[in-house]
Amino acid sequence: MRRFVILVFAVISTSVTGQVEHAPTVEQCQADQRLWLSKLEVLPPDTNLPAFTTLQQWSSEMGDCREVDPRNGWTYFNVEAESNNIQAARMLRFLSRQHLWDKFLEEDAAGKR
Repeated sequence: MRRFVILVFAVISTSVTGQVEHAPTVEQCQADQRLWLSKLEVLPPDTNLPAFTTLQQWSSEMGDCREVDPRNGWTYFNVEAESNNIQAARMLRFLSRQHLWDKFLEEDAAGKR
């Protein structure tokens, strides 16, 4: 059963990415960091920013870039944090729109984490 679960996870991971991921180059990291930070540093609303999943990819790449180019790690961390903050704000707005915020707080207080 464990082998089956590992196999299913591997198939899903491969099909989601569609290709083998490679570490970005320092040049690509620096170019993406500058471009994405300029887009992320907008005042709300963030309606002109890409979809949630794209923001996740940006955040993930910036994490990879910290390892590829550790000398500039803080600049990549900044973009990663900005992207994560926008994602969190979108999730909170969703919870509020769907009237799920109070339910979340109630369950959290009850220890359902």
